[in-house]
Amino acid sequence: MANQKLVHDNADHHVQVAILGGGLAGLTLARKLGANADVMVVERGGSHPGAADPACAEGEATGLPYPFADTRDFRLGGSTSIWAGYCAEFDDLDFAPRDWVPLSGWPISKSDLEPFRDEAAHLLNLSSADFRPQSIAKGAKRPLPVDLPALEVTAWRFGRPKLNILRQWPLQSGKLRDVSIQTGTRVVDIRLSADHSTVSHALCLTDSGNTFRLYADIFVISMGGLESTRLLLAANSQRPEGVANSSGMLGKCFCEHPHLSVDGFSIHPDHPLTSWAERGVDTHDHPFAFCVGVPQHEQAERQLLNARAHIYRTPQMDLQETPQLGIFLEQCPSLSSQLSLSKNNDADGIPNLTLNWNINELDKHSFCKTAQFICETLEAASAGVIRSRLEPDAITANKILHSNHQLGTTRMSASREFGVVDADCRSHDHANLYVIGGSVFSTVGWANPSYTLALLTLRLAQHLEAELKGFSL
Repeated sequence: MANQKLVHDNADHHVQVAILGGGLAGLTLARKLGANADVMVVERGGSHPGAADPACAEGEATGLPYPFADTRDFRLGGSTSIWAGYCAEFDDLDFAPRDWVPLSGWPISKSDLEPFRDEAAHLLNLSSADFRPQSIAKGAKRPLPVDLPALEVTAWRFGRPKLNILRQWPLQSGKLRDVSIQTGTRVVDIRLSADHSTVSHALCLTDSGNTFRLYADIFVISMGGLESTRLLLAANSQRPEGVANSSGMLGKCFCEHPHLSVDGFSIHPDHPLTSWAERGVDTHDHPFAFCVGVPQHEQAERQLLNARAHIYRTPQMDLQETPQLGIFLEQCPSLSSQLSLSKNNDADGIPNLTLNWNINELDKHSFCKTAQFICETLEAASAGVIRSRLEPDAITANKILHSNHQLGTTRMSASREFGVVDADCRSHDHANLYVIGGSVFSTVGWANPSYTLALLTLRLAQHLEAELKGFSL
């Protein structure tokens, strides 16, 4: 295939790389691999903006409330059509084993992602891969105050324009060389080889009701944190536990970044910190924002999960109103917080998802102690006053907000026992099956996942390029 093309047919296909899911990760991989390999992307949605698939709303939340419809999008380009553009780096600590955090520790370190920082920033339309607040603030066209002693000041960067793949990438003009994109097509089953060591083919269903088989040397599942897990669990015709699930960990350790307003702290309306409710602008006219956290050594001493506090106004607040303080939290991986299959099927006969999302005692402890540390530090700096302290009993379901981040359910692990994929995002069970997305995060850190996902995707592309070269030798 000389050029990228959008296809729609029901004939069986044989390609080198089958990418199941056409969001940020899937299309980035296609763009990286397509010049030197025969690649097909299968995407459930269409190639033009439009109403979200009604199936987005299907699913049952049995723990904390979770709106399936509002948190994802079935279109070419995936959730880049609806995301808010927040980009931030993970901390070194996020990748490390922490004896107070169960199942913590990635099989890779932050340094393994370092070679891909500049390319990831370019991919996300960022002006720089430098996230150091002092560096950003220096000479900024619209600066923000950055000096808050005893707190960890951290930056978000925002792309200009905010990445929207469906609108910005030339998906129909031949710029994705040697890539076929099959839209309006759902992967409904994964079939394994006779000895189950590899994937044989994916069974695909077109929106016209036809089916075809997609054979490949390499399969990459990149359908998002919910749908990737759902497909692997539902593909249980050969293995009752599903595909890539010999550990029983598939679907477990669902994590979000739960958000909680700290109502007991009042910011002084004339303090410079209130300017953090607005975004600064760097020397390249790109927006940025700041937040604060407990320093890493204090997190260890106090046995806290990673978190950040930000200054914000709700959409209902007037710009003259004094902003509020809120905390968004890294969740502790928990076996009881999980995705599983419902007894009810959707219109295509695929079981719906059941999500039991909950927070545990370490989550509550971290919310309370993080709020206490930050509020006491801000009060000492004359930035505000503590009116009441956050207590664990006050952290109720009606006060916790979600962040639209579905993470951890196909987690990366050094050994098969504790996860679904290895350090290269390859299934522990099937040699030619990879999974990429926020679902592979071993722990989820404090940061919004898109920048780290871009780094992991570029690293996976490098690995697959090497593997494809090995096939051709």
